[in-house]
Amino acid sequence: MVDLTETSAPTPGETTVTLPDEAQVIAYLNRDPLLLTRHPQLLEQIEITHAAGSAVSLIERQVDLLRGRNQRLEARLEKLLDSAKANEARADKVLKLSLSLIRAPSLAAIAAALKTSMKDDFDIDDVFLGLHAPAYRRHDIDGIVPIEANGAIARAYDNFLRTRLIDCGPIEPDKTKLLFPKADVLIASAAVVPLEKDKHLGFIALGSRDLERFQPRQGKLFLEMTAELVSAAVRARMN
Repeated sequence: MVDLTETSAPTPGETTVTLPDEAQVIAYLNRDPLLLTRHPQLLEQIEITHAAGSAVSLIERQVDLLRGRNQRLEARLEKLLDSAKANEARADKVLKLSLSLIRAPSLAAIAAALKTSMKDDFDIDDVFLGLHAPAYRRHDIDGIVPIEANGAIARAYDNFLRTRLIDCGPIEPDKTKLLFPKADVLIASAAVVPLEKDKHLGFIALGSRDLERFQPRQGKLFLEMTAELVSAAVRARMN
């Protein structure tokens, strides 16, 4: 085996050979990357100390590195495939929701379809559907809550109603009582989403018993799509 880690002192009368330093070796290999191709025996002769302490040949070390890289690529590919499958399943559920809302014959049916879809397909524990009083003249439809200008809900969500930005995260107990008074479980987190952001139609709130289900920095695409579907269905039944 060739060992480049040590050089012994020259004996009297022996010619001194100056070995290149690391930078020179690296520079040379960069200039001539085919060196090891022309001298493949070096791949087996050069020893590299393994992390465990044993010595392995350069070719064995390369195989080990390639194996590790391959494992990382396989893990990444598997993660991408899992994400694709999850997105496909979610798209199917959104399509099912859209069909349910389109086919709903009344506002009460829209509220019921939304709640059923969220519970059965998206594991949402409770749903709030509120419409602003000027747009919602009837206040007697089951599943729909009127949002009065100076009412408790408007005061509790004053900032949200002003900015009309999606609000996700843990929900305070007093707000839980306002939005989900009949929930079968304690709602710990919620996503509050405006309906027709520019027209002040109202908002929906999706509640979950899981404190981590809705987070401030989570993706908002699904929530926006749901709000658009609900808005379109509500407008169609209000006109």
